[in-house]
Amino acid sequence: MARKPKTAPVLETDRLRVRPFRGGDLKALHALYGDAENLRYWGTDPTGSLDETRRMLRWHVAYHPGHYVLWAVEDKKSRRLIGMINYHRRDRRERRVDVGWMIEPGHQGKGYMTEAGRALLRYLIDTLKVHKVEAVIRPDNKPSIALAKRLGFRLEGGPIRDRWLVGGRWHSVMLYGLIAGEER
Repeated sequence: MARKPKTAPVLETDRLRVRPFRGGDLKALHALYGDAENLRYWGTDPTGSLDETRRMLRWHVAYHPGHYVLWAVEDKKSRRLIGMINYHRRDRRERRVDVGWMIEPGHQGKGYMTEAGRALLRYLIDTLKVHKVEAVIRPDNKPSIALAKRLGFRLEGGPIRDRWLVGGRWHSVMLYGLIAGEER
């Protein structure tokens, strides 16, 4: 019987290494999650301290492919962590997952998340045999909506009212979906 891997696979693109998180990623992860402006569209509050981010890092390092996997998006040239991408809420029977992504503000608009997103979709569809990928995005998050469309996602519904509670306020979201074979 084949052994189940203990870490997420590394996904390579021309410019990126989409790899498992590791303990040494703490400061880079804090730069992503500690910045309230960067998290303004995210479904969670920013981390208030390095200790809080350290607790979050344990969740990022954990490997639970039946439910979720989080990857660090690393620039191959600089070997610097510039973002994260994940799948979560995996439903094996219906062969469906949700995805999410985030990138440092200084690296936005350069096509990195398009590369990482394509690599993730290839892995989900070709390796995990996922049939449907969904992304839940706030309607005012224009860059993420544009990325989802570039990857082949279509608007399927919304606004879904009061889906996320962030900072003591409820936020509505839109549902984008992609069926295997529609990816670009």
